[in-house]
Amino acid sequence: MRETMIVLALAATLEACVPVCANMQTRCNGPYVELCDKQGQWQRVMTCDDVAGGDEPWVCCESQIGDDGGAGHTCLPESECGGGNR
Repeated sequence: MRETMIVLALAATLEACVPVCANMQTRCNGPYVELCDKQGQWQRVMTCDDVAGGDEPWVCCESQIGDDGGAGHTCLPESECGGGNR
């Protein structure tokens, strides 16, 4: 039983250290925009529910970032989200 507990504790520790994403990658997680940190873990950087403006809700979606045509995720009015890119 003790060995099982030690193995489970080690597995949980190792799982926390394994990168799950690439540095600077972005994604939507519900109403949140998340950015991958240097340790490969997702961090919330923006909540679209807190963005106000216009007559429609703001949602997290994929969008062009910068002039080089790169894609990322940000909060935009729902009508500008391009449908299905959340």
